[in-house]
Amino acid sequence: MPRATIRDVARAAGVSVSTVSRVFTRPELFRDETRLKVHAAAEQLNYSPNRTAASLSTGRTANIGLVVPNLANPLFPEMIKAAQHGARDHGLAALLADSDDSAADEEKLVHALAKDVDGLVLFSSLLSDEQIASVDSLRPLVFVNRHVPGHRSVLVDAPHAMSLLTQYLANLGHTAATYYPGPDNSWVAHDRLAALHKAASGAGIDLSIAPMGPASFESGSAVADELVRKPLPTAVLCFNDQMAMGVVARLLQLGVRIPEQTSVTGWGGTKVGAYSTPALTTIAAPLADLGTTAVAELLLAQNDEPGADPAPVTLEATLLARATTGRARD
Repeated sequence: MPRATIRDVARAAGVSVSTVSRVFTRPELFRDETRLKVHAAAEQLNYSPNRTAASLSTGRTANIGLVVPNLANPLFPEMIKAAQHGARDHGLAALLADSDDSAADEEKLVHALAKDVDGLVLFSSLLSDEQIASVDSLRPLVFVNRHVPGHRSVLVDAPHAMSLLTQYLANLGHTAATYYPGPDNSWVAHDRLAALHKAASGAGIDLSIAPMGPASFESGSAVADELVRKPLPTAVLCFNDQMAMGVVARLLQLGVRIPEQTSVTGWGGTKVGAYSTPALTTIAAPLADLGTTAVAELLLAQNDEPGADPAPVTLEATLLARATTGRARD
């Protein structure tokens, strides 16, 4: 059976050949009805566009790039999956890359991907300001969990989230807490720390800040070893769920009862936090919404005027109160 052509799709959808071509390369120009009609005809005929030919005629690749710092971090898969679905809904393919928590590797990946994509979404980017300046003219960039002036960004409302967390702890009788704030080279680590300082003050919680550092399961386990060498705080707050689960697992091994002796919280709302024992109290970021919103912002960024400085899109998180938190001990 001969392979279906773009003319076959146009005939089946009742539209022009140029409409079919542009639905696959510029889907944002068309109504949902037209896009659905063309995609349905293409699926029925098992037709897929020739991306190479399309890129030569339109200057667009119909690809986007997604760059994450560490795919092993359970925070990112849900965001990536949602971003891929969002891309697919607009007739785009998503190319995924992992920078392995290296700003230098992230910069190299942006340069490499820029040749084959129409724009990139950088999740929790570690790039310095100088590195961003070196890549920002290559392709439109959207930042998730980082605000970069002059670029579109998608953020979680940290002040609101930290207010939810500190008020919850205050209602449980906690008057003090220790916070492990994550890596110094992370923009979002500093954003959350500033938000927590303000929220803790408003809730009447005396906040002790540990030095900035890695935020992994292993670093959380090391934190637990330090905690038992001195009087335990009634509440331990962690930069992310991974670290918090490391703290909980190691404290339980050391015979510390949670939450009777100390409460532990994370950030992220990853599914593994719900599956752990005891289930982790956490600030749940809208992970899927972050991914889909980032793709929508990238489509808009392709039409931004030079020098534009769009306001960040800020999404709200929720508090998931689970078994690792309880009333403050006397």
